[in-house]
Amino acid sequence: MKKILWFAVPLVHSLMGCSSNLSPEERQTYRDNIDQESVEIIDKLSVEYIEIPGQLEQAYGYATISMSSVKAPFFGAGTGLGGIYSRTGENVTYVDVDRYDFGAGIGLESYDALVILNSEQDVERFKLGYWRLDASADYSIGDTSSYSSATLAGDRSDKQVYLLNNSGGSVMGGARLISTSVNDDLTESGLGDTNLPNRKIEASYTEAQPRRKQWDRAFPFYAQRVVDKGFSLPNPYGISLIYSNTSQYMDLTNLDVGINGSKKYPIDFVSFDDNQSHAITPQIKLDVWVFPFMNVFATFGKLSGTADIGIQFSGDDLIEQLGTDCSRPILNPPACKLQGKDVGGFVEADLDGYNYTVGTILATGWNDYFFTLPISFSYADMSKNDAEGFIVNASPRIGKVFPLHGASSIAVYTGAAYLDSRLTLVGTYTFEGVDIDYTVDQENTDKWSGLLGASYNFNRDWSLMMEYAWKSDRKQQFISGLNFRY
Repeated sequence: MKKILWFAVPLVHSLMGCSSNLSPEERQTYRDNIDQESVEIIDKLSVEYIEIPGQLEQAYGYATISMSSVKAPFFGAGTGLGGIYSRTGENVTYVDVDRYDFGAGIGLESYDALVILNSEQDVERFKLGYWRLDASADYSIGDTSSYSSATLAGDRSDKQVYLLNNSGGSVMGGARLISTSVNDDLTESGLGDTNLPNRKIEASYTEAQPRRKQWDRAFPFYAQRVVDKGFSLPNPYGISLIYSNTSQYMDLTNLDVGINGSKKYPIDFVSFDDNQSHAITPQIKLDVWVFPFMNVFATFGKLSGTADIGIQFSGDDLIEQLGTDCSRPILNPPACKLQGKDVGGFVEADLDGYNYTVGTILATGWNDYFFTLPISFSYADMSKNDAEGFIVNASPRIGKVFPLHGASSIAVYTGAAYLDSRLTLVGTYTFEGVDIDYTVDQENTDKWSGLLGASYNFNRDWSLMMEYAWKSDRKQQFISGLNFRY
């Protein structure tokens, strides 16, 4: 019987989120069982296919998978666990396979697979892995074996594939969705369960033949060196959706005023004490760990909000600066309406535009404690009032990770937030029928504030964070974000 081996094409993919908090003893037991099953799979298939030992002798490596699946009339699912072995004797890459069937059929079976890998490139392609949607029809029954071939991603040449049906049977046709991934809990990859680098205190248990962790990603640079020193690292790339809500008191300086589009002149003025701004900024963030303890990121966001500008100045000062002649009995310029008056009040400036941010995070951890120092520089472009601004932010914090089930955990932290926001606001204020054009610099009053935060790691790839910074009632900032790492 010949069967299409649909799951052998995308055999391996980098796992982000499937993990369990296994003890070193349990982890080694799982590995030993998989290795023993691999030997048994090869032995059983070699009885019927006598060419297999010779092929393995010439091959660069091979992969074995043990699968089990169940199929109801219209839906089915299966799971598998196995390993990729190379002739060089490097660490085994242990893999998970998930199968989902859609279409007519019925079945309950368990089976094993052996894939011959003839070159180093074949082994590496299997380690990359991916998910695939396929369509085919097949059947199996009892204790049978079959031979087929499969094509790896990025390679047109066929690979030898042997299938061994251990028990049960199935008859089906339709679509199959395959998800494959590296099991990072069994494979010594150096990938950790948190989004920050962390060094664990060595457990009392040690393997008889310790396995060297192999970091197989392009970033961060020098990752292998720190992995060899006992650090675990997060997935290197990240995409985040961030929401920020900030309210704070502001100081006003450098007021320039003109009338009806005339040239603006600096004048002496009085700034009220309760000038405030309120801004909401949803953002998208991209980041990468370029060094083991240095993350760089860039964000783009939509800025919306208001700034309450309270100012007061002398109309006579403005008339003097403009050089306006108000001596005529009639038809005086509009500025003359301000003669002898104190111009003042609150103006609500519209903060509507975009902000662009670049920054870095310096981070390290030890036995679930961590320290981070995010530093960022932002440029805000307010389109409606031709305003712009620069924002500098730094927030040293220290915290602790509390492991939960599997790769999930909660991190809590505290620290301080430094925020220096400098905006130049441009607008028009109408006072007693006179349009007064102004330009004023706005700077936040309180630079430092306290900070509390927490993040929940669903697994190695998804996490949710929230933090709150405040200084009495003069400054509040709430930030939340959903992060995906890969």
